[in-house]
Formats: sequence, structure tokens, C-alpha cells
Amino acid sequence: MTWFLRALCLMVIACVAPAQAAESAAGSIKRVEGAVSILRAGATLGATPGTPVLVGDRIRTAADGSVGLALADDTLLSTGPNTELVISSFQFNPTTQEGNLLARLLRGSLHVVTGLIGKVSPQNLSIHTPSVVLGVRGTEFIVQTDGEGP
Repeated sequence: MTWFLRALCLMVIACVAPAQAAESAAGSIKRVEGAVSILRAGATLGATPGTPVLVGDRIRTAADGSVGLALADDTLLSTGPNTELVISSFQFNPTTQEGNLLARLLRGSLHVVTGLIGKVSPQNLSIHTPSVVLGVRGTEFIVQTDGEGP
């Protein structure tokens, strides 16, 4: 009987762990073209549609790469080639539609279509580059930086 309980516990753990990981995800990758990678906790992961995006992830595109992300508040982020983007902070409460988003564009280009955070609390959405901080007051914009700051 103990083997049965152990097997049952392992099955429960296997089912709960992915659900917990999905709950902590800021969003997921929707589209990938060319070479795109995610640096997470010291490891480099390949980016494919459906891959969760976590707070702290560094998303890199190569010269032939671009990626589209959808965050939990329906914000859409699209990067161009030779881009490095970090999701520094993301919190969203789907019930109250309150939250915050801080992304750092280290180099390259980023097209943003704001979701609920940008519409409900635009002051809680900002994009940092090496030389400026962009406070959002619209619903769609493009940011580009060569990565050289002051």
C-alpha cells in the first residue's frame, strides 16, 4: 500500500508544480522568428511559443530574431532584431485590474500595446532604457535604443 501512496503523492506533485509555475508567470511567448533566447536564473533557454515569461527573465534576439510576448494583463510586447529586454517587475490582479509593469530595454527596439495596467493605471507602467525612463500615457508606442547610456 505504501508504494501506492508514494505514486499518488508524486502524481499530485507533478500536477501542482506546473500550475504554480504558470501562476507566477508574467505572461508567455506568442511568436518567435529567428534566434531568440531567454536567460533565466543563470541558464539559457530556447524561446518557443507557449514558453512562460517570468519576472527577471532577460529576453535576447539575434540579428535575425524577433519575439512577441503577451502579458497577463493583455499587454503585448514585440521586440526587433538585436534586442535585449528584461521584465524587471510585473504584478497584476485580474479582479481589481490593478498592477504594475517595469521593463528594461537594454538595447534594440520594442513595440508596446498596453493592456489593462496601462489603461487603468498608466502611472504604474514604465519602460527604462540606458538613457531615459518612459512613463506611459498612451496605449501604443515604440521605443528604440542603441544601448549606450550616460
